[in-house]
Amino acid sequence: MGNHTEESKNIEFTIVVPAFNEEHRIGPTLDDYIKYFSNNQFGMHEIIVVLNGCVDGTRSVVQRFESMNSHVRLIEFKEPLGKGGAIVEGFASALGKYLLFIDADNMVEADQASKLLDALKRTEIAIGDRVRGQQIGGSRSLTRWAISFLNRVWSLIFLNIPYKDTQCGAKALRSSAWLKIAPFIEERYWAFDLDLIAQARALNLSIEEVPVRWNHVEEGSKVRPLIDVPKTFLSTFGIKRRALRTKSSASFKSNMKK
Repeated sequence: MGNHTEESKNIEFTIVVPAFNEEHRIGPTLDDYIKYFSNNQFGMHEIIVVLNGCVDGTRSVVQRFESMNSHVRLIEFKEPLGKGGAIVEGFASALGKYLLFIDADNMVEADQASKLLDALKRTEIAIGDRVRGQQIGGSRSLTRWAISFLNRVWSLIFLNIPYKDTQCGAKALRSSAWLKIAPFIEERYWAFDLDLIAQARALNLSIEEVPVRWNHVEEGSKVRPLIDVPKTFLSTFGIKRRALRTKSSASFKSNMKK
């Protein structure tokens, strides 16, 4: 987590946005989140945009928002880190007591993401649930639907993850929960969400699914089905192995305290 000054101690929550060549999508997303959370009822906050390997105009777009709004911070890495890698780096610089990460495409808008932050009053981790939520915008392709369905089935059978939507791009957690999970997470690409949930369950952290309204955005997606889906599938074997190790370690430490 980031270094705390007297001023930073008042930051209630941090929003992390991983961005890889998002020149055309990041602007509306930042505009939506800045306007919505500028309401003081949500408390002090910061928005960290993590650029990783961008070769388009994403940097210029984010810098414009940064110059106009003190809540926005830009962190840049020249090489691609992967979605998960960018989130990890964002969390490392975060100052908030609560952490929220979202996709740059604004699939889950700010008013819906705020539901995840509200849920942290009663749970340690909140994950967006598009299955029980309302879809607006265009319809999903048959390929996307099939990938989502197979991921849900495999996650339940192989990883014992019972949640309906592990891959929703909006998730929130208490910073205290992240500090417990972080040492056990190794995935840095699309399997990051599965790794996060699997390690959290192994540590017996509380998780709540929160139905969210979502806008399906196909154009500009960075997911490459023929490459990323097989890679994510193969990653689940390592995730399961580490989750079992995490659970064993947590059980040992618990017994030592008795």
